[in-house]
Amino acid sequence: MAADEQTQSGRQQQILLVEDHKATQLLISSLLEKRGYKVTVANHGHEALEILDSSEQIQFVLSDWVMPKMDGVELCKRLKSTNYNRYIFFVLLSSQDDKDSIISGIDAGADDFVAKNTAIDELDARIRAGFRNLNLHIELLTKNQQLDQAYATIRGDLDSAGDFIRQLLPRKTAFNQAQMAYVSMPSAQIGGDILGYMELDEQHLGLYLIDVSGHGVASALLSFSVQQTLSVINGESSVVFKVEGQHKSIRSAADVVTKLNEIYTQDDSNPLYFTMVYAVLNRESGELNYCIAGHPPVIRAIANPQSTEFLSDNNFVVGMFDFADYKAHTIKLQPHDEIWFYTDGITEARVEGEFYSEQRLKDLIDTIHLQPFSDKPQHIVASVSQWQSSVLFEDDISILACKWIPESKESR
Repeated sequence: MAADEQTQSGRQQQILLVEDHKATQLLISSLLEKRGYKVTVANHGHEALEILDSSEQIQFVLSDWVMPKMDGVELCKRLKSTNYNRYIFFVLLSSQDDKDSIISGIDAGADDFVAKNTAIDELDARIRAGFRNLNLHIELLTKNQQLDQAYATIRGDLDSAGDFIRQLLPRKTAFNQAQMAYVSMPSAQIGGDILGYMELDEQHLGLYLIDVSGHGVASALLSFSVQQTLSVINGESSVVFKVEGQHKSIRSAADVVTKLNEIYTQDDSNPLYFTMVYAVLNRESGELNYCIAGHPPVIRAIANPQSTEFLSDNNFVVGMFDFADYKAHTIKLQPHDEIWFYTDGITEARVEGEFYSEQRLKDLIDTIHLQPFSDKPQHIVASVSQWQSSVLFEDDISILACKWIPESKESR
């Protein structure tokens, strides 16, 4: 036998021989030891279990079929049980070489079946094949353990990344003459949705909602990149301000989206794109300048008379076409009007192929107009969860709402 087949993980290959007949014990163990194996002998199944419990390095068992106290088939069942602490390669050794006996042994979980009158050369070859299978199993188990460790590390990293992304979400929700409310829930540990808002100056508030194509790390990295790009408010690299010498002015919503498209179509190797809504609210006048880029329509909840309406457009998505041209619209809000941005994770929730739909969401926003504004996004999520009979969503879901609350003339 080749030297590399005589060792298992650098040690002499060990076999537990389970045989109640003393003469057969001596014969088989002697023949196997001459072939270079280290043989330990047990007289029956119970003794074999005790030896295996105290000798964890033994993973190859050659067992007689008929024995007192515990026979080979019962021993095989015990060792092949999912409750046993390690993998054992099990060979049944018996004079019963009929077809029914072989089937019975294999059904018990035996890896091989060898007749007692088998020549030593054939027995040796079968044992060597068994050790090769055993070594492959050990190698596979080791790699699986390494994969489990790697996955655990990845899961930990993703949890940390998810916590970091959540920290980017805005904390302040009350502004002079405006109130914000939102919910953001990734479908996995991290997602491709990001939302935010910022005070551009004492009078203007910028707000956005972004939905990157796909899921997972790549989408999250792109959404983080876009969020960071929007957060730059100083210098020529700012996309939300236009800087000309000492003069700095707020860009229109269409200009902001155009600048983002210029930035994110430069990398041809990046297959991702994103949809978004960007808007600038004049908190003094109630004017809202908005640009919808490939995104679901904005929903406006009108306070007086109470109603809802869609604000939609046919602009391209962002980051895909360098020739894309974007246009914006401006509307005049009435006191206590609400503007709702959302991602299609909400409207594409489905039951048996039927989507929740933008119309259902619009109708829901209409029916909850008397509820506290800060509670409305969570109420929407709960309502859609109830509709689909599941708290889990197939896609990331984000909702961002803005309510204009102008100062009354009496308070000025």
